[in-house]
Amino acid sequence: MSQHGAETAGVAFPGQAIDRRAVDAILDANAETALVEALFGRLGVTRAAEIDFADTRAGQPCTYAAGLLSAWGRFGEHADNPVTLGHSLGEMTALVYAGAIDPLDGLELMFELGQVGHEQDRIRPSRLVVLMGLDPSEVDWVCRLAAADTSGVLEPSGFNGPAQTILCGDAKSAQLAGDLARNRGAVVRLLPIRGAYHCSLMAEVLPRWRSAVERVRYRDPRIPVVSSVDGRRRVSADGLADLLTRWLLLPVRWSDAITAAGEAGARALWDAGPGDILRNVARRGSALPFVRLESLEVP
Repeated sequence: MSQHGAETAGVAFPGQAIDRRAVDAILDANAETALVEALFGRLGVTRAAEIDFADTRAGQPCTYAAGLLSAWGRFGEHADNPVTLGHSLGEMTALVYAGAIDPLDGLELMFELGQVGHEQDRIRPSRLVVLMGLDPSEVDWVCRLAAADTSGVLEPSGFNGPAQTILCGDAKSAQLAGDLARNRGAVVRLLPIRGAYHCSLMAEVLPRWRSAVERVRYRDPRIPVVSSVDGRRRVSADGLADLLTRWLLLPVRWSDAITAAGEAGARALWDAGPGDILRNVARRGSALPFVRLESLEVP
């Protein structure tokens, strides 16, 4: 067994910023599975290349399905990894992987997630901007300046590490924050995601989202799930609907979740993908190493 074998590797699922080519390959290779048949049926397509990934309502369900299939292909549907966790929408993928939510119920939840984001963005256009290379106090300063200058809403929506923060809010505020941060030497990336996820602007669609998560039937997870909402482990179905309700508005505390995964017994994390976004994030500082597929011994 390799140093970071399957018995010590946690499984981590990314959010929507993923590799389109990897998604296409995974979905097309699994086109005859119940999950992809349901996905393609809802989208009205027969192959992944026909999907419009620019539409968050399609991109999010595809990311979910591809990540879940990737993990199943590597570890099986009843694996006993020490822990699983997910970044942003990956949190729901992790809950499904752990057995707390049925995969098809999870797919329906993904379609609803895309719809509420689309609805929020239609009501009040929003953007997410990633700032890399600034210390937290400088990020806070940029955020406050941009919000004040535009009379808009702008908040931290993701803490990926000590040198990488995601801001979310009104589109003009996010754009200005990116400009201000770039002038201070930061690396800036605007994310092509429709919806102010993990931001208070989503409060307008919270009742619809709460109704959706409360319709889901939850089960005790087979393996612990570390939440990036609060860094806590979940080992029972109790409170999962409330957790996912809060998830919509509260920031992603990714670095806290990784630390908690280590405390839960993971010596490394496997990026289920699709793509390598989580490994790229980890290069700027991570409490646990991220390992590639080939570094895990095949059972």
